[in-house]
Amino acid sequence: MGSTLHRSGTRSAGARRTGGAAAVDPVAARGLSTTEAALVDAIADRVRRGRADAALTDTADVDALAERMLAALPTVKHEADALVGPFYDTASLATWRGVTRQAIHKASQKRDLLGLKIGDGSRIFPSFQFGGSGTPLPHLREVLDLLDRDGIDPWGSALWLNTVADEFGGTTAAQALRDGRVEPVLAAARRAANAWHADA
Repeated sequence: MGSTLHRSGTRSAGARRTGGAAAVDPVAARGLSTTEAALVDAIADRVRRGRADAALTDTADVDALAERMLAALPTVKHEADALVGPFYDTASLATWRGVTRQAIHKASQKRDLLGLKIGDGSRIFPSFQFGGSGTPLPHLREVLDLLDRDGIDPWGSALWLNTVADEFGGTTAAQALRDGRVEPVLAAARRAANAWHADA
């Protein structure tokens, strides 16, 4: 029998007997794709382990919490998804981060966020630049100023930030920044910019 979380916050008898998280009940997950069901299962597992105890009080607005959680999912589909995506649009990013669209625009203009212009003139934001809580990539402005001071090629900058490289220990520049390896990333950005200017 699968483990289910009742609205009262207690696990079913089957979950108590097994002591572990099990897959979401297929009946409850009817109509969901395999990935959607896996997401629901992962969330339920974390709730069971107490990760949401502070947010799930008797007076919690569960619908509002669900909307906020879904806003955290990047939903823009673009042909560059495999290279630098998935992406947020301005509205979904503002909702997730709990700020205005104007704040997103301002952060993009200051290059604290990497916004990429698409065919209809709007901007999309690669998800790799955000941590799990929506925290932007540290030192992004410094890196972008080195790679592309005039903002001519933000797509190239996004690709550079999200490409696995030996110089970052088999990870990306974005992950290296997140890990606190700022100086190696800045040095690599300088080298890349110099090489690009030499080829121009």
